[in-house]
Amino acid sequence: MLRPTVHHVVLTAMAVCLIGPTAARSDSGGTTATVATSTVGSTAAAAAPSRTRTVRLTRRQLRSVQRRIGVRADGVLGPGTRSALRRYQTRKRLKRTGRPNLETLRAMRLAFATAVEERLRAAAAPTAPVAGYAFPIRGAWRFGGARTGFGERGGAHQGVDLLAGCGVPVAAASAGRVKTNARQTAAGNYLVVTDTPSGEDQVYMHLREKPDLRPGDPVAPGQALATVGETGNATTCLLHFELWSAPGWYEGGKPRDPQRDLTRWSGAAAR
Repeated sequence: MLRPTVHHVVLTAMAVCLIGPTAARSDSGGTTATVATSTVGSTAAAAAPSRTRTVRLTRRQLRSVQRRIGVRADGVLGPGTRSALRRYQTRKRLKRTGRPNLETLRAMRLAFATAVEERLRAAAAPTAPVAGYAFPIRGAWRFGGARTGFGERGGAHQGVDLLAGCGVPVAAASAGRVKTNARQTAAGNYLVVTDTPSGEDQVYMHLREKPDLRPGDPVAPGQALATVGETGNATTCLLHFELWSAPGWYEGGKPRDPQRDLTRWSGAAAR
């Protein structure tokens, strides 16, 4: 997110469910993450993608859908298109979602339906954890829905929202060093970790409490940092996570989408 000024709107209708690995107990009694040691990709067969979950289409693909249902082919999924899709789905005795999904694309006999299905299969393929990294939430979690991903809200949302219960432990995603530990009106309690293996800054926002860490303190992958909160402008319990290239967060670096990294670190499938 921009040096946070944007209100979090959390919509979970299209949320993606992923369950994080189980936390382990440290010798000192604190909760730490189980750090991955394998870098070998899974050979398990990809799970069959959902046939009724909404799929993202290019404008060109959406125009093809619109021509099939007899509405203006403008490449925009507006109210008229959604209504026409529901009518089409009713006629074909499909699940009435009012949005494009694999089942509907197949019924329309659109040539790109196969490519969409292959893309969904690839996204659903299991992945192995990555050595030296840990998923930053130590409990049940899921990706947020619409408007909570990277680049949403006109590009102002510069990270990814991970929904979890308030009080669920937040862990360091990798080794590094604390750069910033502060509170801000929009971000709430937040922590910036630098000197990571990738050279990027990691940013953890909306923490329930201010971490008991000082700038310069080292952190290890899986080390407990704080817990999931609802501070700042968050409207539900979540961790907002960002990755910034060198020289770092608001020091000349640029943010990038961390969702693929998060999925790999979790060792789970993106569904």
